[in-house]
Amino acid sequence: MKEPRDELVELSGALRAHVERARLRGKTHARVSLEAIEAAQEAAAADPGPVAPAPEGREAAGVPREAAAPKSAARGTAAPKAEAPGPAAEAAVAPPGAKAKRFPRIEIETELPGYEERWTALEALAREASGCTKCGLCKTRTQVVFARGRARNRVMFIGEAPGADEDRLGSPFVGRAGKLLDQIIDAIGFQRDEIYVANILKCRPPRNRDPLPEEIASCTPYLERQIELVEPKIICALGRFAAQFLTGQPKATMGQLRGKIHYYKERIMVLPTYHPAALLRNPGWKRTVWEDVQLLRQEYLR
Repeated sequence: MKEPRDELVELSGALRAHVERARLRGKTHARVSLEAIEAAQEAAAADPGPVAPAPEGREAAGVPREAAAPKSAARGTAAPKAEAPGPAAEAAVAPPGAKAKRFPRIEIETELPGYEERWTALEALAREASGCTKCGLCKTRTQVVFARGRARNRVMFIGEAPGADEDRLGSPFVGRAGKLLDQIIDAIGFQRDEIYVANILKCRPPRNRDPLPEEIASCTPYLERQIELVEPKIICALGRFAAQFLTGQPKATMGQLRGKIHYYKERIMVLPTYHPAALLRNPGWKRTVWEDVQLLRQEYLR
């Protein structure tokens, strides 16, 4: 029998996916509140029972469970009005003993040259990835976890690999770590639905083990193409594997990489920081991550 928390996480994730599919098909009458879905996820995360942190997650930015069109919000439909970060977001990222600063909301560019064409190409890439058999993870996954977010603000957050919740629901960052990531994004003033979130691996490694070199080599061409199509101004690398790949420093530690601006292929800014799942295990790192994401905001607005 499933735990109540697991059932609530699964139900809220499935409901979000249904809403996004309805929007994509132009069914504007399907106005289920995303805030209600997030409230359900927050309630699940507040469950006092022991929960192992999941590596990552996703809301579809391209690949659906059935390899249909992506579940991110439809092109041409208005984004839900974002609210200023509230107490929960501040508490999530505030360093111990301090209160996080409240940042004003960052407005996105309404017209991006070539956005429709690039998004169409991302959809096609998602469908291609949904049937990938390039490594052994295709035998153990439930489904491919491609990405989430509309990417109109040209910001990417890239993590390591899907976890159990993400593998089941088909969207990155839907568990406790994902809820924390959303709160961090809110706290620095970004609209979370516009952040394009992806992973180094598109399939969950068994038992959430570290990605293997051959798995990274097989999967990262998809990520490289995603970066090419999104054309981000800046990428936030979440965790060691993402940071090492995007900075081209495979032996560097997070302590050596974080807190500085690096460059992907000498042209796209990369800011490494700790993965949200690491913050669940080590709350003392919140101060460090809060400093890093403030730097990300600063560089984005420059």
